[in-house]
Amino acid sequence: MNICIALKVKIIDFIRGTLSKFIIPITLLFFLYSPKSVAQNVEKIAVSDYDELFITIYMANGFNFETDVLISDKNQLFLNVKDIFKKLKIKCISQDGDFIGFIKNENNLYKIDFKKDKITVGAQSFNISNGYVEIFGTTYIAASIISEAFGINVLFNPRSLSAKLSSTFELPFLKQLRIEETRNNISKLRGKPSIADTIIQRDYHLFSFGSVDWAFNSVQTTNNTNTNSVSLGLGTELLFGEANISLTYNDQYNFDSRQLQYNWRWIDNDKKLITQAQIGTLFSQSISQLNAPLVGVTFNNSPNTIRKASGTFTINDSTEPNWTVELYINDILVDYTVADASGLYAFKVPIVYGYTTLKLKFYGLLGEERTEERTMNTPYTFVPANTLEYNATSGILQDGQGSRFSQIGFNYGVNRFLTVGGGLEYLSSIPNTPYIPFAKMAIQPFSKMILNFEYAHNVRFKSLLNFYVTESAFLEINYSKFKADQLAVRFNALEELKIRFSMPFKAQLFSGFTKFNFNQFKYQSFIYNQFDFTFSGYYKQFNINSSSFINRVGSSPAQMNSILNLSYRFNSGLVMRPSINYNINTNHVVRFGAEIEKRISKMYFSVSYERNLQFKNDNVFVNFKYDLPFSRVGLSSSFSNNNLMFSENAQGSLAFGAGNNYIHTSNNSAVGKGGILFYPFLDLNRNGKLDPGEKKVLLSSVNVSGGVAEISGKDFTVRIFDLNAFVNYNIEFSNTSLDYISWRFKRNTYQVLVDPNQYKRIFVPIISVGEVNGMVYLLAGQEMKGQGRVTLAIYNKKKQKVAEVLSESDGYYSYLGLEPGEYSVQVDSLQMKTLDYKATPMAQPIIIRMSEEGDIVEGIDFVLQPIISEKKLVLGKDSIQKNSVPLKKIEKN
Repeated sequence: MNICIALKVKIIDFIRGTLSKFIIPITLLFFLYSPKSVAQNVEKIAVSDYDELFITIYMANGFNFETDVLISDKNQLFLNVKDIFKKLKIKCISQDGDFIGFIKNENNLYKIDFKKDKITVGAQSFNISNGYVEIFGTTYIAASIISEAFGINVLFNPRSLSAKLSSTFELPFLKQLRIEETRNNISKLRGKPSIADTIIQRDYHLFSFGSVDWAFNSVQTTNNTNTNSVSLGLGTELLFGEANISLTYNDQYNFDSRQLQYNWRWIDNDKKLITQAQIGTLFSQSISQLNAPLVGVTFNNSPNTIRKASGTFTINDSTEPNWTVELYINDILVDYTVADASGLYAFKVPIVYGYTTLKLKFYGLLGEERTEERTMNTPYTFVPANTLEYNATSGILQDGQGSRFSQIGFNYGVNRFLTVGGGLEYLSSIPNTPYIPFAKMAIQPFSKMILNFEYAHNVRFKSLLNFYVTESAFLEINYSKFKADQLAVRFNALEELKIRFSMPFKAQLFSGFTKFNFNQFKYQSFIYNQFDFTFSGYYKQFNINSSSFINRVGSSPAQMNSILNLSYRFNSGLVMRPSINYNINTNHVVRFGAEIEKRISKMYFSVSYERNLQFKNDNVFVNFKYDLPFSRVGLSSSFSNNNLMFSENAQGSLAFGAGNNYIHTSNNSAVGKGGILFYPFLDLNRNGKLDPGEKKVLLSSVNVSGGVAEISGKDFTVRIFDLNAFVNYNIEFSNTSLDYISWRFKRNTYQVLVDPNQYKRIFVPIISVGEVNGMVYLLAGQEMKGQGRVTLAIYNKKKQKVAEVLSESDGYYSYLGLEPGEYSVQVDSLQMKTLDYKATPMAQPIIIRMSEEGDIVEGIDFVLQPIISEKKLVLGKDSIQKNSVPLKKIEKN
């Protein structure tokens, strides 16, 4: 009996030793290898032959994203298909271990079937039996298969660890961006507000002084004729509106009340009954001819925003050579151009809804004294469908007789292409018929054609056709017929016909445009015809402009002239412009000349010579201009008919209220403009206010739509100058402009409505965020190493998920962006359940403390272990994986 017991003990010890020597290593091997034949047939290739990388994928239009991929030892690329489809916004749903969705359109369905080792797209099938790998629940498919099946091509660059993505169709992600950009552009053109984190409305003041414009000009001649002129402009905010006043004085003339101009303007686009109102010196789109400034009041219910309708019309005219011309619609700069060698310029003007004011500003080369403004009547008015807009104006003309003027008009949008309107105008200086009722109609049958009709009783009938013959060739026909004895518009013909045609062209390196004008004026006793043709072309640095003019009065012979202007810009910046005038009737040169100019940074210098053969005199001009930070100064001299003339001029502006006793000086006008002051600061207590102990922050850059930001290194204030009043501007702050990666702007985008003649102060809070990091380990037997692609979620005190992060290939994870407070870091329980693992611990609490540089919580580690099942497991004989874990544990058959 004792022998039997001793034999049993030895057998048990032998079995235990055998189990410890063989069963445990076999069990360990089970966790290191995936059974190929039974685990859904997913692992096809040894994962030890692959490297897991995190790369950047670049797409069209500069967009990019980051994703993880596998690279084989033969440089074969495997893509995380679900992650890429998610970022490209291609529908991808997991269903029973497979992926389903649609590509290109909803009717083109696809299915990635791992059980059958194939991809089905529509009616096509693709074999993937040796083209995918799964690691820790993530499936990677060969890039070549993705390209063949879905038309998505990914070209990998191993040196830069990046890839270029292209497709045979428009990706949903790019399509969505394109649609959003188009909608944003349409919203801007229609005057709809842009989406911003913070909207700053107007600040109202009873009175607040703002800006000063000044200018001085003096002329001396050898015949003792001296002229001096001074102009001064003041800009303020008065009674919640913009108040501007300007005074011009010339010592050669007695003071006249017309030298004093003043205007008070109020705008609130949120109001319905009255949106805009003005008092003072006004501009009116009148039917009658107003020969003196109008002082009075006007108001309407049209917003000052640019609400673009479809279509454009063309403005082309002439000014001085190389002058800069700016186009303003409702006091908003929409475009600018530079006149050519002959002074010709052209604009495509967008058609906008409502009562519209067009303004052209011309900037000369010698200083502000050569700057002029032209306010133009809009040829027609469109309003949105089912919308009624009105305009009322009343005042007194400064014509020495106190003539009274009034006008009230309305426009109604019948539909998107038809607007009807009418009204009544009164001018007391018109004998017998001071009242002028009028009606008008604007039709846009399609975007390239506009018809406008206007009838003013006992004054005129006027019609206008604008038509784009091609995408750029523009035709305008304007016809007016006046009543014979009317006195509203004096010094006019009985009939006027004006035809304009312009067409740009481009052929390789040569480009330009042609312009054709024909005017006919019918008077009682004769007909006056005008014709001119202009050709302007550019080839590299060479510009040619040729203009021909034909004028004929009645049956008398036509007078024909031609002007040729050339311009060439050397690589040194020197510009040479010769010109010649030729009389075709007499077959003689009338005038010739040449000009040389040079621009160096803020300095401009020119010398010109002109010989007039008809009057036999010579003219010489010398000009100099320099832009100082606070002023633009100019000097000029000319010699003509033995008379020598000198001229000096200077102009500038001062803007007050820019913070810290700072006065902004400029060589441009500041009256009627506004500005914004941003004060970025580190908001430690997160109350949105700059409290004692909280410091200001210096930014490296700020993005402003329609403006330029000036960042002060002294007081860290961001100043934006020269903005149009009553206009919304979008300002964007980027976290990359901050010194610390742990700093974040509380709000990144601001929409600010600019106050007139004021600087709006806005505090920009910056918060400091914390970071948590740690490791995720996989414990297999006695070996513990880092494990990638483990999902960790971060919850706040209210058990709300605030962030989610994946561990990297070596097991390391980190997340930066936690505000001070209590959090819990947890391993994703659903992922653990799917993989049959458990984490120790499952969750860990952390505290992010308030810190200027950002608090860092380190060492939040987790250890993963496979759940040991009591059921027996079978190992696949041909499984050779070393760097992965079982995808699924199954029972023995």
